[in-house]
Amino acid sequence: MKKVGFVCVYGRANAGKSTLINACLGFKLLPVSSKPQTTRDNVHAIYNDEDSQIVFVDTPGVFKPHGKLGSILLRDAENAKEGVDLIVYVIDCSEVPNFELAQKLAKQDIPVIIAYNKVDLVSAEIGENRLARYREFLPNAPVVRMSLKEKFGVEEVLNLMKEMLPEGEEIFPTDIVSDRPKEYIIQEMIREKCMRLLTAEVPHSIYVDIKTVEVTDIMEVYADIIVEKDSEKAIVIGKKGKMISDITRFSEQSISSYFGMPVHVSLLVKTIPDWRNQERYLRKFGFEE
Repeated sequence: MKKVGFVCVYGRANAGKSTLINACLGFKLLPVSSKPQTTRDNVHAIYNDEDSQIVFVDTPGVFKPHGKLGSILLRDAENAKEGVDLIVYVIDCSEVPNFELAQKLAKQDIPVIIAYNKVDLVSAEIGENRLARYREFLPNAPVVRMSLKEKFGVEEVLNLMKEMLPEGEEIFPTDIVSDRPKEYIIQEMIREKCMRLLTAEVPHSIYVDIKTVEVTDIMEVYADIIVEKDSEKAIVIGKKGKMISDITRFSEQSISSYFGMPVHVSLLVKTIPDWRNQERYLRKFGFEE
């Protein structure tokens, strides 16, 4: 029997949750950027090897919510902990400690692993002092000291997950890496390019609306980039169209690499004022209240 189960990867925004899952998978499935709130959905990413199947639930980072969309994402992050077999609590040890999440985890019965990330960014003394304070709330949680940037600790946390998961039958076929359709993966790849290339405030107002994906000997992707203000639309398009050209080019490269075929991406930028606070658009774009 294999070790099989659902693992919720939980933590504050920008702690390294998606990076951890990508490192365990061995390739990039989930969007990663230096800006918080890169992940907007509880995504199932599936790790398979000869003796295990681990279904990762990647959650939106816990942050102070802004508007209706922010509240929905925060609710989803908290709800993702329900019904899983194991929680991996990712902590950015370079940040000033915040024990709110540790206190929440201490009140529930699901086993927890502390993934103590970014140990390369602080001195050993400061890092260990901060860790000791987290362990006051979670004394029974094993700790893996990690630097995901340096690929340090990945194998250790994978092995620990396998030890702690129950034996069981596989939940998904072994030849898939996500339960999400290709349109969702394409959408997230395009949104990640927006997150990486644009200025601080604009990415949070962006939604990528996939219109069609046509596959022959080439994949043709047609999508709208939704923003909330005409000033944001101008930034996304860029001077003489340079920004939208860069977003398109980098998106084509990532999608082509993932699906192993030539890709052509066509993007239009549209303004929907204050869409993140309008129930009509939150429902349309899949964010249910």
